[in-house]
Amino acid sequence: MKKLLAMVLALVMTLSLAVSANAAFKDVKDIDETYAESAAVLNGLGVFKGYEEKDGTFSFQPKNAITRAEVAAIVYRIYTGDVKDAYVKNYETYNKFADMAGAGWAKGYIGYCANAALVKGYPNGTFVPSGKVTGYEVLAMILRAVGYDQKNEFTGADWALHVAEIAERQGILDNVKGVDLNAPATREVVAELLFQSINVPMVTYTAAFGYQNVNLTADKKDSILAKNETLGTKNFKLDCVTGYVTANDYGTKFKNMQIAGKNLAKEEKTVKVADQDIFDAGRYGHVWTSDGSVITDVFYDDALLSTSYAGTAIATLTTKKTGNSDYVADLAKENMVVYNGNETVAPTIVKGTEVAMYSIDGKTISSIIVVNPTVDYMEADYVVKGDEVKIQGVKYDKDEVSGYEDLVKGDVFTFVDMADAVRYYEELAPINGQKTKYAEPDKDAPYIVFADKNYEQSNLAGHKDKVPLFVKDRTTFDKDATIYLDRGGYVAYTLATADVAKYAMVIDSYQVLNDKHNGYDYFVNLLLTDGTETGYVAADEDSNLWFPTFDEVKDSKNGTGDFAQIEDYVPYIGQPAATGNYLTLGTLVEYTVKDNVYTIKSCKEVNDYLSYDYDKGEATMTFSGITKKAVTEDSVAYYFYGTPNSTNFEKTPSKKVDVHYGVNTGKYDKDTNEAGIPSYAYHTGVNYLETSASGKIVDAVVFSGMPMGEYEDFVYLFKCKEASWTSGVGELYTYYGVTSDGEVKEFESYNENCVGTVCYYFLRNDKTYDFMNSEYMANLVSVSLLGEKNTVEYRFEGQNTESWVYSNLDKAYDLTDTSELKAGDKVVPYDWKWMADDKTVEGLVVVDKKGNVECLFVLDDDVTFGEFTVNDDSYWYPVADANGNAKKMALSDLDKGGFDADKYYHINDAAAVKGSDKLVFEAGKTYNVVEHKDIVNDIKAVTGATLKDNVLTVPMDAYVAGQAADYIETAGTKKLEGNKLTVTLTSEDGICTKDVVITVKSEKYDVTFTTAKMDAAKGAEVVFEGESELGNKLNKTLVKSVEIVNKDGTLVYAIENVEDLADGITATGTSTLTAGKEYTAVVTLLDGTQYSKTLEAQSGIPASN
Repeated sequence: MKKLLAMVLALVMTLSLAVSANAAFKDVKDIDETYAESAAVLNGLGVFKGYEEKDGTFSFQPKNAITRAEVAAIVYRIYTGDVKDAYVKNYETYNKFADMAGAGWAKGYIGYCANAALVKGYPNGTFVPSGKVTGYEVLAMILRAVGYDQKNEFTGADWALHVAEIAERQGILDNVKGVDLNAPATREVVAELLFQSINVPMVTYTAAFGYQNVNLTADKKDSILAKNETLGTKNFKLDCVTGYVTANDYGTKFKNMQIAGKNLAKEEKTVKVADQDIFDAGRYGHVWTSDGSVITDVFYDDALLSTSYAGTAIATLTTKKTGNSDYVADLAKENMVVYNGNETVAPTIVKGTEVAMYSIDGKTISSIIVVNPTVDYMEADYVVKGDEVKIQGVKYDKDEVSGYEDLVKGDVFTFVDMADAVRYYEELAPINGQKTKYAEPDKDAPYIVFADKNYEQSNLAGHKDKVPLFVKDRTTFDKDATIYLDRGGYVAYTLATADVAKYAMVIDSYQVLNDKHNGYDYFVNLLLTDGTETGYVAADEDSNLWFPTFDEVKDSKNGTGDFAQIEDYVPYIGQPAATGNYLTLGTLVEYTVKDNVYTIKSCKEVNDYLSYDYDKGEATMTFSGITKKAVTEDSVAYYFYGTPNSTNFEKTPSKKVDVHYGVNTGKYDKDTNEAGIPSYAYHTGVNYLETSASGKIVDAVVFSGMPMGEYEDFVYLFKCKEASWTSGVGELYTYYGVTSDGEVKEFESYNENCVGTVCYYFLRNDKTYDFMNSEYMANLVSVSLLGEKNTVEYRFEGQNTESWVYSNLDKAYDLTDTSELKAGDKVVPYDWKWMADDKTVEGLVVVDKKGNVECLFVLDDDVTFGEFTVNDDSYWYPVADANGNAKKMALSDLDKGGFDADKYYHINDAAAVKGSDKLVFEAGKTYNVVEHKDIVNDIKAVTGATLKDNVLTVPMDAYVAGQAADYIETAGTKKLEGNKLTVTLTSEDGICTKDVVITVKSEKYDVTFTTAKMDAAKGAEVVFEGESELGNKLNKTLVKSVEIVNKDGTLVYAIENVEDLADGITATGTSTLTAGKEYTAVVTLLDGTQYSKTLEAQSGIPASN
């Protein structure tokens, strides 16, 4: 034990205890607020670790019961300070418990704690690592670490009472009143018990004085007793700094807020606190530190006492005197006033200014936090460019603004510049209604009655009464208007509200039978011009939009392809969740809203398309049938689009539809409206088009195709790295390509079979790319130098080509080896210097509409081209490498040759080859290619024979005579050898032959003996009959012999007299037989098959009638 304790002391002395704050638990909100601080400190110290999740985060699982092994690990870290578990493996062999074989990761912790007498097992010698642990058992372990149990008071029947007595006396149980500490302890309760225990003074024990938690001070001059160290201060230099959170030095000394206050020793301390809300600057709280480093968030020790927006001065709010109804509470002796995050003594306060008053003691005001925003109207949509954002014409770095993301043109908002050098925005919600009263009380401020409520006017900077409403003018009564309230409920802005229809695009709609079953309710989800969705909102029955019944929606989901007729179904009752069937997706409508009910009017549908590319920023859109229309700052362009595998939305099961849709407004301008209408490709479909009264301006348009949001000219795709399946969408491919300026880019796309193509590319909403045919012509060519080697000649590969394209040597990229190319690389220009005069390379040339070469991708410089002829057409292709080694290509590779990869062909009457087989074509050679004709098996049996599974059965006499070939019909040649008949079949073109081998067999007879007599004196008479499988009757011509044999098979005599009967064959003989002896009559047919009958010879057999 002494040796172990010595090791512990050495370990504690040598461990580095600079512990940084650990990442917060993902389920921190589930921790009871009473125990949240305890869990945060122990997590920050690194002693109480959570459970690692699949996403790499950690959870605390506060309500779960903790195990004995887990408590041993935590106590080990607290007692030793080894939060990195660097030394725990040293103690795995210290264990004295019988069940350590199954302790796994916990062996070292348990071994250490057991030998340090911090934990004890059960009477049967086990520890039970996975067992639950009670609150008192946890306290016993940690209190031993504090120094208790020197008298073994934690042993015996009353051990829990002794533990509870000590813990209660030390204040450890203050926050667990009502918790059953005899029950299995939860993780959050254990955190509380351990946290409180490491903050009580450690104790020493002597027989004379018992437990002592004090000691003499170092100088001993006054024999002053001082508290002993705690486990927290001893092993972690744990400290707590309490004071006001300020942002006074934000951006000068600090990049964070700070707490300037006092620590546990009452020493002045200032520490940085990260990730605090700037709007909490001025509040009073504390943080925990370890060795001077902050390990927790701020825990606020104050609470909100009151908030004022009335514009009342601080002096009035904090001065109690007769008639002062605005009085809240007195100022605390020590207090702080903060204005927009900065400490001050004279903040600007007007009606609408937020004055938040906090109290530490619940009686006096310790902090006054003043936030004084400015009101403004959004004149235009904000514009984002890189790391900058332009709002109201002013450019900011993105980290200089916050809360602007949802603002759009026409919004009313407030902003405030805080001490952290960030401008914070907040949108004000509109309230629609009418003014019905205006009043000017004698003493109070004027007010209006608007939408049945009283409102006063805000005095925040920038407030405006644009209607106006706060006037006596009778024309302002009973008119639709919109007001915007500040946080205090005062009117900060007013606007006139005209009942003007607005554009929207339908995402989805449906109708269901209403609750009374006497009509329908209608619902629609709209995409508004600001990009927001309404969700499924009620629509007026007068709306002229098609609302699918929910039964039609269900039919569509099932993919039946046909909508049920009204009389065929029972209408759906009740409002379903979002249908997601998009049966009305892409419909352009105008709408008005009253009492949260939308009235919808469908716009006129068109069937048109863009006849030219629309490039972002252009003032003109050109349509095929409607010619040119102007694009202005008010134009609206909607779009909708599906994946390549599900572009037909109607009647498509929803789970198979991956829909993308969106909206852009205004003409793109890099200086004023970067988020305007983007580019759209030529031939993009136009479903709806609304123009102004003059017919000149595009008011709203719906495209059935994605905008070219990231259009960057063309790319040559040289490799497909991988393909992965995306559920319900299709196969996603990863391509690599080279752009016109030589940059290698990576693309994820649902488009297949794109390798080797030159195409436009643009980014979809789902961050995948779509490829489409570019206006450039891209062809594989041979490339050779002309003249002084500064001009290049191209000849297209393929059928009947000639050299007619020439270019200079610029923009030729070397793609002869792409194995190492990766996204972001720059492809090097091709080096032509080494080429001989007659050297030719293979490349892909990109030519514009005028025939000018844009660039060349050199694909192979180890190649020799040659011209050869196939079926009277000349072909120009690579035929060999630079060393003369032949290259192979398939017939199906021949451009315009018309050869099918899956068919078979004969070249110069040679054996058939498949169209996809790689072959050698030599320069200067001529090849005659004909399509292979299949060999037809026309073999069949004639009447009187059968053919099945290449087995031919023929009459017995024909078989014996070798005439089996006569019993089949075929155009092929026949050859009979023994019982094998070979038929050679020839294809229609006479090129191919095929042997079919047929096995020949004789028909078999089923022979029955009808009479068999044996007479000792007269001889034998045998009558028999039979029928073959071919249906032939047995006759004497088929009988080779009839013999009488002894029992041992020796011949007695042959019967020569064989005759046909009407129903069989008879054979008689006169040889003398021995009475009482058995003989066998044996019939042998022409093919050698035999049939027999055994009888006993008798005497005096009567003759047959």
